[in-house]
Amino acid sequence: MGYVAYIFPQTAVVKQDFIVNRGDTVASLQKKLSISVNPTIFKAYIRLFVKNFTLQAGTYSMEKDATIETLFSQVLRNPTSKDITITLLPGWNIWDIDAYLTRQGIIRTGEFTAVAENITDKMRKGFPFLGKATTLEWFLTPDTYRISPEASADTIVQMLLEAFDERVYKEFDFTSDAELYEMLIFASILEKEEKSSVNKPIVAGILQKRYREKWFIGADATVCYAYRLMMSDCTPGFISDHIYEKTAYNTRNSLDLPPTPIANPSIDTIRATINSEPSKYYYYLHDDSGNIHYAKTLEEHNRNRVQYLGK
Repeated sequence: MGYVAYIFPQTAVVKQDFIVNRGDTVASLQKKLSISVNPTIFKAYIRLFVKNFTLQAGTYSMEKDATIETLFSQVLRNPTSKDITITLLPGWNIWDIDAYLTRQGIIRTGEFTAVAENITDKMRKGFPFLGKATTLEWFLTPDTYRISPEASADTIVQMLLEAFDERVYKEFDFTSDAELYEMLIFASILEKEEKSSVNKPIVAGILQKRYREKWFIGADATVCYAYRLMMSDCTPGFISDHIYEKTAYNTRNSLDLPPTPIANPSIDTIRATINSEPSKYYYYLHDDSGNIHYAKTLEEHNRNRVQYLGK
């Protein structure tokens, strides 16, 4: 144990900024801060020297390399801010967000989805754009946000609705709630279907043209939502197994739009949807490298499938 006490003050922790979330433990710091020491020795140090240490949630800044002793005696006693940051990714749905906030130790499983799927009269009064929406799926703008580590699901939802109000509802000119909702449904599909900012306006135009001309939209990304799946669970295999099952969301077998968006689109995707580009194409597919290939006819599309996908 004397050796442990000697070696740790000589062990540097590389300078960095980091976040301690509610629920993090002292033992988790080794992985979080990439402290390259033997885990057994690290645990021994904690047990001997910091066993009663109270870890505060918050944001921390290390301006220079530090020893383990300095980490616990100075850095972790003075958070730069009591707030922490959360990052919601484009294409996440409410179940993705719930799982993420749970992993961060901010909420318990199901608390966020419970709020997102139960819109209150107070919410509708504060945010008239909610209209008759039955879920907040379309109003949770992906971005990085600062929150208190003690923030509740209700507090986080309030913050996200305020962000949508400022960055989408007031930014873009919608003639009606119906136009807003339809645009968000298309944008949510586009977010899942195309990643390239160059291609997004063209794909948006194809999706909208197919719908206006009474074609099946046929977007594979719409298959999973009826099953309440997170992004990681919506695999090509799952889609293949369920692609022709009839649900309200599956645009392979319904001429209607899904009843709600299937994810939360980024501002860029919303803009691409609003400014969609007309084209001569009705079909598109992606090869195994993610490159897109357009087609004007089903025959041309089928040739692309054989050429680029081998089927």
